[in-house]
Order: sequence, then C-alpha cells, then structure tokens
Amino acid sequence: MDVKGAYLNGILQEKIHMHQPEGFDDGSGKVCQLVKTLYGLKQSGREWNKELDQQLKEKEFTNLKSDPCTYIRRTKDELEIITVWVDDLLLFTLTERSMSNLKAELQSLFEITDMGDPAKIVGIEINRTEETLTISQKQYILAILKSEGMQDANPVSTPLDPNIKLEQNPVGTQGNRSNAYAMLLGKLQYLATATRPDIAYAVNRLASYTANPSLTHYTAAKRILRYLKGTKNFELTYKQVPDQQTFYGYSDAAYANTDDYKSTSGYVFLAGGAAITWGSRKQTTIALSSTEAEYIALSEASREAMWLRHLYGELGYIQEKPTLLIGDNNGSIAMAKNPQFHKQTKHVEIHWHWVRNLVQDGLITINSCRDPEQTADILTKSLLRQKHAKHTKELGLSTV
Repeated sequence: MDVKGAYLNGILQEKIHMHQPEGFDDGSGKVCQLVKTLYGLKQSGREWNKELDQQLKEKEFTNLKSDPCTYIRRTKDELEIITVWVDDLLLFTLTERSMSNLKAELQSLFEITDMGDPAKIVGIEINRTEETLTISQKQYILAILKSEGMQDANPVSTPLDPNIKLEQNPVGTQGNRSNAYAMLLGKLQYLATATRPDIAYAVNRLASYTANPSLTHYTAAKRILRYLKGTKNFELTYKQVPDQQTFYGYSDAAYANTDDYKSTSGYVFLAGGAAITWGSRKQTTIALSSTEAEYIALSEASREAMWLRHLYGELGYIQEKPTLLIGDNNGSIAMAKNPQFHKQTKHVEIHWHWVRNLVQDGLITINSCRDPEQTADILTKSLLRQKHAKHTKELGLSTV
C-alpha cells in the first residue's frame, strides 16, 4: 500500500510561516502559519513518522524494539505485520479476510492506494509461488548500466579482479575529484545491501577510496558493472525447509588484506535456503594475527546473531537452541570458548570478548569448517571464478 501525500499528514510542533501560495494570494500582504507539514520542510519526515506511529498504536499495533519500522498486532488466532518505508507499506496476515480488514482499517486513517499483491517495493522485485519467494533488482541494475552507458559491456565472472592492487593515492596526488565515483558506489551500495551479497566485498572495498579515487579505482568499479551485466537475473530464492523458524551463520576474516593493514570481517546468516542478512567491512583496529582477526569477526557476527534472535523472538519465533555460528579458524574458536590464550591476547579490546559470554550463556554455539566450505569467504576477499561461483550459489543466488 502507498500513502498519498504522506508528509502532508504531520502536525507541526514549531511555528513556521510561509508566503501565500501563488493563485491564492488575497493581496493583503499577510503570511500563512503552517499547521501541518509540507514537502520540503526539515520536520516533515519526522512528524509524518510520529503521526503514523500514533495512529497505529491507537489501533493496538506495537513496533518492534529490534526494528522500529515494523509494527505487529497479535491476537489468539491472527498475526498482522506492517513494515514501513517512509510512505510504502508491506502488509502480512495469516488469512485473506484479515488482510481485507487491515486494508480497510488503514484506509480509514489515511488516503492510501492499494497496490495489490507485492511485486516491487523500494526497487526490490518480489515474486512468489506456492513453494518459493524470490527477491531481485534486475530493473535497478539495468537502470545503473544505462546511466553509466554500459548496457553493451562485456560480462566478467567476478566483481573484483583477484590480482588487482588497490591502494590510496599518494599524499599530494590529485585523483578524480568528481562525484561520479561516489554516486556510482552509492548506487552499488544499495544493491549490495538489499539483494546482492556477492558484490558486497567489492563495493565496500572500493568505497574506502571515495575521498580521492584514481583511474584504477574507477576501472574496478566499472568491472562490478560488467559483472552485474552478466548476472542481472540473479535472485535470492527462499523456500520452505524443515526447520524454517531458525537460522545459522558463517563468520570469516581476511587478515591484513588492505593497504592500511586492517583486516576485513565478513558474515552471513541463512534461513529458508538463502542469505537473510550479511555484512562485509574493514575492521577498526589492526589485528596482530589471523587468529585475532577471526576472533574480531566472530564477535561482529555474534552481534548480528543476537539482533536476529531478538527480531525472531518479537515475531513469535523464540530461539530455544543456541544459534549456530560457523568459523574456519580453530584458534579464534578456542578463544571464544575458553580464555586459554590469555597471554597472547590480553591486548585485545574488551568489547570483542562479548562473544565469549554469549557462548558461555548458551546463546551461540561455534563450530568449525574447512576453508572450502566457508561461505562467508566471499565477503572478505576477491575470489577466483570457480570459488566465487560456488559461494554465490551457497548464498541462495541463482537464476530461475
């Protein structure tokens, strides 16, 4: 559903005046004092959100602590969920009758357009069958390719060349100061965050050079577009699985693989046969060993695991068992289970040890896997074609 003129519903708290609009000026020289928000005011977004929040709560909806833009109303026989993206709403109910009642209820509050069965929202395309649900961004990718003049580019098999050497421009060197590079990375960042974890590492690696990109960096960004040209039909496909009320994750790190010697952390959590959340980011401190880098990555992944446990719990799917987190470094896994390497790791910042408490409290269990089975590897470094394709498939990305 789409709220018409959403920002016109907010009630202003401050005194704001405006000239009489053209066509309505009575010639008196008086100004108008605004009662409600208008598009273009700094306050409009916040006041609209407050108005929507108040109206939904009066209808006995509560917003989740783990995701304030998700509202839920639960009765004995029904579960209703509303997710909000500014003025776009996605509705979930257990029955068609409940869906009709919920739509009527919302239309009594605001002027809302019923968009029907979800096919596309905020650039994400949705396709449902009785067995599967897929999300993709083919049209968004085609729009980026067109804006960059790369509709006819030759596809490549990986988003980032494993042999390329990326580094900051030397001090005093003038790179490409135009904002074209930053704008392109911004578009790719949304794609990497929403439906394409296979490009997350490449995008985040290149984003660290936004302040002063060189021709090498811009060429590498264009390579991501060439990769997307050949994989524009990739979809994240979710399907029913025996234990669909739980999730599990992978955690990995690439030791000192950046030009400033900071390691890269990567994690991915899967449910229903595909990735539901993932991350790839440079670590904030320099790790002194691969074990330390992997331990930091486990800690970062455990934060995401706890957020997911809270989210699932608020939706009614309490995680009775510990969440499985899979790593491939035995030293870091041993550190998370027992402080047996204290002498070698006493310099590690205290907050990274939070993962150890989660293990001891039985909220997370950490298992080991061999490197070829480490799905999160794709989120920490650029891989060769076969390995990249293998992990992409494990993420649930494929063409239907």
